[in-house]
Amino acid sequence: MNLLNITLLAAHDPWVYTKGWIVTIAGFLIVIIALAILSMIFSGVASYFKKKDAKKNEVPTVKQPVVKPATKVAEGEIPAEVQAAIGMALYLSTNLHDEESNVITIERRQTSWNDKNYGVRHWKR
Repeated sequence: MNLLNITLLAAHDPWVYTKGWIVTIAGFLIVIIALAILSMIFSGVASYFKKKDAKKNEVPTVKQPVVKPATKVAEGEIPAEVQAAIGMALYLSTNLHDEESNVITIERRQTSWNDKNYGVRHWKR
């Protein structure tokens, strides 16, 4: 009985409630500090990848093409640029595809999955 009495008296001392508040405040501070550290880590990782993407997507400076003087073409000869243009036009005009009807046809087949004999309900009349 004496031990129980001491335990009950100790439970009502003010220092017990003070320790409870200390533990509560310490736990709250630990959680807030952990969240702050995690947010700093995540923002640092995000800024690292943004810089990396910006560097990868950086537009290189465009160099001005050097214009070569027109070469003299012998009489009766077709310039190379004109030959390339004619070749591309011929390729594009002869590269034709078959015309399709754009109609999808599905033929039904009788399988055991759609057979009426294997239905769940059998009506007995």
